[in-house]
Amino acid sequence: MSKNLVPNKRDLIEIFKKHNWKENNLNRKVKSTKTVKHSLIYKNNELSKDVNFYYLDKKSVDNFDLNGNLIESLSFDNRGVRTTLLIPSYDSRSYATNFKFYDNKDCLMTKCSFEHLENGNTIEKWDSGGKDIIKYNLEKNRIEKYHYFHDGSLNWKEIYTYFNDSNLIEWSFFDGYTRMKTISFTDTFGNVIIDNEYDNNENILKKIKYDYKLDENKNWIEKKEFLIENNIEIPKTIFEREIKYY
Repeated sequence: MSKNLVPNKRDLIEIFKKHNWKENNLNRKVKSTKTVKHSLIYKNNELSKDVNFYYLDKKSVDNFDLNGNLIESLSFDNRGVRTTLLIPSYDSRSYATNFKFYDNKDCLMTKCSFEHLENGNTIEKWDSGGKDIIKYNLEKNRIEKYHYFHDGSLNWKEIYTYFNDSNLIEWSFFDGYTRMKTISFTDTFGNVIIDNEYDNNENILKKIKYDYKLDENKNWIEKKEFLIENNIEIPKTIFEREIKYY
C-alpha cells in the first residue's frame, strides 16, 4: 500500500465520521456514481454477464457535493423501482449527524443519529433501539465498534485494523458465540483485490478475488468478482460504474 493510502491519525478517526470521497476511495471531484450489478457467467466459453438475474439492489446512485460529502444514495431493483433512499446530514466539520432511510413511497423507514464525543469516540443510535459505540485506537490503527441491546448488554463487536507496513486490512467479528475474520489485500489504489474469510479455528472459509478496470482518474469503472475454489476462479458478479465529475 502506498503511503498516502495508510490511514494517519486524522484519517483513522474520521473513517466512520465522514461519508465522502475518501471514505468511498474516490479520486478527484466526483459529482455522482451510478453502479449496475450483473451476474457473471461463462457462455460459449467466454465470460459474459447475465442481465436477467434479479437483484433487489440492481442499481445504485450516489451523489456528492463540492466538499465531497455524500448527499444522497439511492438503490433500484431490476424493474427500475427505487427500493431505498438515504439522506445524510452533516455538521460544520462534515461529520455525519444523522442518516434517514426512505422507502419507494418516500416514507421514513428508519433513522440513525451520530453523537461525536470529546474523547474522539462516536455513538450511533437507531430509532429501532439499537446503539453502537465506535472507539478509535490511534496507537494501534484500530477501530472498535460495539453494538448493544436495548437493555445495555453487549450484542456483538467488530474490530477493524489497518496495517502501516502492508496492504492489509483486517476485520473481525465476535458475538460471544461466533468469531469471524476477514483479511483484505488492496492494490496501490486502495481497491480490495483479495478477501480471505476465516472461521473460529482460523480456517479459510471463502476466498474472493476482484479484478478492476480504471478510468483516467484511477477510479474503477468495472469490477469483477470471482470465488476461488481449489485454485479455480468461479465468476460471480460484475459491477459497472459510471462516474461524473465536477
